[in-house]
Amino acid sequence: MINLSPAIQVGLLLVLSSPLMRCTEDASSDRCADRLAAIADMEEQMLASPETLNASLRSDLMRAYAEFSNGCHDFEQTPEFLFRRADLLRSAGQFQEAMTQLRDIHDHYKDFDKRPICAFLVGFIAEVELNDREQARKIYEQVIELHPESPAAIWAKQSIENLPVVP
Repeated sequence: MINLSPAIQVGLLLVLSSPLMRCTEDASSDRCADRLAAIADMEEQMLASPETLNASLRSDLMRAYAEFSNGCHDFEQTPEFLFRRADLLRSAGQFQEAMTQLRDIHDHYKDFDKRPICAFLVGFIAEVELNDREQARKIYEQVIELHPESPAAIWAKQSIENLPVVP
């Protein structure tokens, strides 16, 4: 048996484990590619007959978006898939979950081009789906403050103007 110093043991471990780490990364990339392909198939099914979007397909697609985002969170498609998931949640009547998803996208994907829209949609869902005009007003005001130069700020201003006065 050869006695190696701890420093040499650590160095040897790093050299030997490097190919294994690459294999793990490759396997992860393969899983992400498989998930992308599955999502593309489900989206194609959904687009083929949007008028008959069944609850099962919607549920499967929501799950696929979530699994992709959890397992492949560094991919550029992740915030878009979460955005689509929020839309499916809303269409399924899961309004609070949709609002939570939109807030998470807004707060965790600072470079996502639809951040202002995510913020606006939280207010829109509060107003239209939950009939919570007070919460909607607060959210719209935040949109204007956080994203003053965005189209979402214009929509928020218009929405505030059209909100009935809450006694």
